[in-house]
Amino acid sequence: MMNEFLVGGFALSTAGHDSGQYYVILRSVGEYAYLVDGKIRTLNRPKKKKRKHITVLEETDQALIEKIIQQTVKNEEIKRAIRLLYYSKSNKEVM
Repeated sequence: MMNEFLVGGFALSTAGHDSGQYYVILRSVGEYAYLVDGKIRTLNRPKKKKRKHITVLEETDQALIEKIIQQTVKNEEIKRAIRLLYYSKSNKEVM
């Protein structure tokens, strides 16, 4: 599943000035993935990034995936999902 570019899945930027930043995959076209974070990269302005420059994470949020597919997701929901992912990652590293 690591190489699948699942719409609504979480991704980590591994190259560029945004390296280390978490995103949600909005869509995937060819060798590019369109990423959003709800703050700077909103639903209206997704970041176009080559697939080889991101790592897809195993964690998913099924409710978020459904909302993206139905196109009812809001930037606030994406920010919340990324914040929860960040806290769950940081808590695992501490323990």
